[in-house]
Amino acid sequence: MARPVYSADETENIKQTLIQGALSLYLEEGPESLSLRQIAKRVGLSHTVGYRYFENKEALLAEMRRACILEFKAAAIPAQDSGEGDPIERLRAALMGLLEFGSSQPAKYRLIFSDSQPDLAEYPSLLAQRWEVFASCVNLVQAAIDQKRLQGDALMFSHGLWSLLHGMLSLHAANQLIHGLSLQEMAGPLIDTFLRAGCLPQPHEHSPRKQSAAAD
Repeated sequence: MARPVYSADETENIKQTLIQGALSLYLEEGPESLSLRQIAKRVGLSHTVGYRYFENKEALLAEMRRACILEFKAAAIPAQDSGEGDPIERLRAALMGLLEFGSSQPAKYRLIFSDSQPDLAEYPSLLAQRWEVFASCVNLVQAAIDQKRLQGDALMFSHGLWSLLHGMLSLHAANQLIHGLSLQEMAGPLIDTFLRAGCLPQPHEHSPRKQSAAAD
């Protein structure tokens, strides 16, 4: 029997069905449960259909990561949609949004940043999406620098924030925050401390006493 011929939209719908089925299986049973046959069975498709859309399991995992990264990125979008308001507050809100995603969706966070995944250079679309999330942080930092609220290099400062963010989330996801403070207790204060360290002093009006002394 000849295989059915699908339109581009139908093909994409089947692919997305497999990706969402894989994510559902992963969240319920862990990464060990994932196989193209099991995923196809879960969504009610032929056990061989997965091989038509994904070269192998790693290709499917890359698409699963892409789906999770879109959610991760969306967590920061409300903070930078309008481009208005205090740049430090916008940056802080974006970071807290990313932390909220990572803390409320630890399995998806681990999937995105797993240390057992192949070289991202093998999956350029996935690498591009990872860059987009980081670039949103760099752009917010640069906006704060442009408005004389932060000092330093935007890329370097963003790497510092990124390391702080992922350090906290990695410890939280691994249940290793065992020294007296939870993620919720430490996240805001640590981010504020980091941001204050990079803030430029803001100009203030001279007091009458200082103005008088200067006149003398």
